[in-house]
Amino acid sequence: MLALVVAAQVAIVAHTAPRVAVCEPIEVSVAVSASGRALPQLLPPAFAPFDVMQRATAPGVHPGNGAGAGAIYEYKYILVAAQPGRYVIPAFQARADGERVQSAPLAVQVEPRRGPDQPTVLVRAQVETDGGPVSRAPGPDTVYVGQQATYVVAVFLDPAMRDRLRRNPTFYPPDMQGMLAYDLPAAGQSGHVAGASPCFDALVYRRALFPLRSGVLTIPPAQLTYSVPVSASFFSREESHDLQTDSVVVVAVEPPAAGRPAGFDGAVGRFQLSQRVSSPTGRVGDPFVLTVRISGTGNVKLLPAPHLTVPWATAVRSDDRVQVDSSGARVGGRKEFDWILTPRTAGSQDVPALEYAYFDPATSRYRTARASPVRVQIQAGALAVVDTATLVPPLPIRTSLGGDAGGPLSSHPLFWLVLALVPIPAVRARWRGRGRRRAVSAPSAMTRLTAAVDAPTPATPREVRRLYVEALADRLGVDAEALATAGGVRHAARRAGAAPETADQAEAMLRALDAAAFGGVDAGARASARDAMRVLARLDAEALPRRELPFRGTLLALALLVAAGATLHAVQATTPADAFAAGVEAYQKQDFAGARAAFARAVALAPRSTDAWVNLGTAAWAAGDTVGAVLGWRRALALQPTAADARDGLGMVQATGGSSPGYPWPVPPDAPLLLMAICWCAAWVLWHPRFDSRAAWARHWPVPLVVAAAALGIAAIAVQENLAGRDVAVVARRAALRTDPALGADVGPSVLTGEMVRVLNQSGAWDRVELSGGRQGWLPAQGLVRLDAAVPPASVN
Repeated sequence: MLALVVAAQVAIVAHTAPRVAVCEPIEVSVAVSASGRALPQLLPPAFAPFDVMQRATAPGVHPGNGAGAGAIYEYKYILVAAQPGRYVIPAFQARADGERVQSAPLAVQVEPRRGPDQPTVLVRAQVETDGGPVSRAPGPDTVYVGQQATYVVAVFLDPAMRDRLRRNPTFYPPDMQGMLAYDLPAAGQSGHVAGASPCFDALVYRRALFPLRSGVLTIPPAQLTYSVPVSASFFSREESHDLQTDSVVVVAVEPPAAGRPAGFDGAVGRFQLSQRVSSPTGRVGDPFVLTVRISGTGNVKLLPAPHLTVPWATAVRSDDRVQVDSSGARVGGRKEFDWILTPRTAGSQDVPALEYAYFDPATSRYRTARASPVRVQIQAGALAVVDTATLVPPLPIRTSLGGDAGGPLSSHPLFWLVLALVPIPAVRARWRGRGRRRAVSAPSAMTRLTAAVDAPTPATPREVRRLYVEALADRLGVDAEALATAGGVRHAARRAGAAPETADQAEAMLRALDAAAFGGVDAGARASARDAMRVLARLDAEALPRRELPFRGTLLALALLVAAGATLHAVQATTPADAFAAGVEAYQKQDFAGARAAFARAVALAPRSTDAWVNLGTAAWAAGDTVGAVLGWRRALALQPTAADARDGLGMVQATGGSSPGYPWPVPPDAPLLLMAICWCAAWVLWHPRFDSRAAWARHWPVPLVVAAAALGIAAIAVQENLAGRDVAVVARRAALRTDPALGADVGPSVLTGEMVRVLNQSGAWDRVELSGGRQGWLPAQGLVRLDAAVPPASVN
């Protein structure tokens, strides 16, 4: 069967038994040979009048025969015919790499039964979907994350086996990782089962599955156990038999990014939205309950809460209630969210109309459910407001906006450029010292020119010129090629600090030597050498020392960089004084929600303003927004770790300590970097030959200081990582830790609103977090707000 001899890229062969009895299962095997790496697509024909009892969704893969044979993919089908006759199963087709082939038709003779029926049991597992990202086609079913996929296990019993069974088989569902499962009512009639045959009775087990993450999800085989009596006696012992289904593969994909609304939080299904209040009337300061109900079909357990903003009242999240309805083919139900509203303004007020964005998998489109506004009459309650203000005074805030904290030293390229330039003087001095030591054995150009003057045999004009040019280049610190151009000697001498007359004499001397060496002018070499010596002596006396020549350009460039950095900082500086002043005014009037919004605008304009972040945390705390308070105070401590008001405010939310996640160390962020820079500069200063030659103690310090600078650099990285808090998140609402990333996992200790946790890793819609004391567990990702995230909208907890 599997030994396919192929000459083309794709080949297909189908095989089955030529004869079969009525209601007797027959197996059809289809083998597809493909030389490419892509999985070939099998297109099965219509099997009528045969009923398909089992269908393979994933093929068995076998290595091909011969070199370059690729692989052989085998598919199996179990068919049953209820009527005798001669039937033809049409050709199977396969497509791969743009090539399409088909098998030969299969002729099957179905004959009437002549003997007693043999007891037969068949099992089948498959996944049924209602709409999805792709149309139904051979291969794994594809659904969206959060969309329902129904897992169906059917047990087919022929009449002989049905008569012998005393009870239904026992179904043991598999462990389904990455999916949330609900048991559905079974369909007891065979006519309601797809592919059922009148030859068999069907027992069906159904489970609704909701993928929690994207990817390929494999459902392991399900186990079924049934018992058959050995004899017809009522007291006969029974023999147990086990059956196992095939594995089923489901592919889950995320809802499309195109057209996704801004308020979409992951709800998948089809829902309606409504809201109601516990009382249509109220008083300022007297709370009442607002209930928002989301109902429809979908996984209502995991529905996120809608975004609620009530300008005239303080909203505090309360209880959630879920009622799941799994009595039908589609799982649905309702989920209710309660908010406790405390009015701050009297008069006729409206609870704003709510909108809830969700994704409809049946149409593959995003939709929005809307709830009508609810009007309430709020009566004045001045006495309650005065009492509340007297008993619970608000926390003090900062009334003046200072300058921005500025970025850390590590974020300024000029800081690292200065540190990189520090070793240059010492390295250059050491290198020039080596050059001077080598010059003891190799005489300089000036020495050789002096020897040419005193030599008994006069030097030629060309030798005198060469020695003169070499002496000029060595004294002026330039290349000899730069002196060959007209005016090159004058320019180099003036840069070195020589007087204009001396620079002109040096230039004229070179031109005279050029004329004597190359122009055929008759001049005495000895006299020329003496004149060149006099000019060089005068130039050496007036020019700057050699060690000062190379650093003027460096110092000028350094000064320009410092000026450019200061100018850039002045241009970029912005002061959100208006937003800050509006927040202070609103806070003093006890309009805490308005103050929070104003300070949020201030930190958006000046994200490195410690005063704005501290006031944002204080205003959010007064408005009942615990998450916003923790974010504001913690971000302020990242800029100014020694801010006492922010540290005290953070201590009101939770106990902080050195081992608590998100605890900011009270260390100025630039202190380790400054100490590192001091040690680094001191090491290179002491390594300079001047200190090395004058103080013997300086020779032993450069290496320890470099080691100390490296240690301080590591400490600076640790301090900045701690203050940044990149892996730290704030709990947006109270939740319980789970042992595994699933709603059905064991429940651990509760995590309070506003508590800071460290995110260790992610798995789909869940984050593994670490709390104080080393506690670890899983929390829903949508219930966490990252510390480095943007300021969230006002949410009261």
